[in-house]
Amino acid sequence: MKSRPFETPLERRRLSRLAREYKRAGYDVMLYPEDEALPDVLQGCSIALIAHGENETVVADVRSRPNLTLNGSADLRRLVEKVESIPGWQFNLVVTNPRHHQAS
Repeated sequence: MKSRPFETPLERRRLSRLAREYKRAGYDVMLYPEDEALPDVLQGCSIALIAHGENETVVADVRSRPNLTLNGSADLRRLVEKVESIPGWQFNLVVTNPRHHQAS
């Protein structure tokens, strides 16, 4: 499984757990899909997870608070707009944080 360069270990663990949750719910899950597996409008986008269900497809991303605005929140908004322009597709964002604050 390939990851994105800015992704933290916490985000990777939560993404793996999210993938298992979608699989248990009956979705076919792809982590870090290549452009060939994406609709044209999403090619070139950094996609963490796609879950294909019977009646919908979900594009999901997991971010910790420090990475939430990585590259600006405008990038997330553009991705949401692209995903939701495809009939039957939706975008879900999961925000995760460590349970304990780390000392600086």
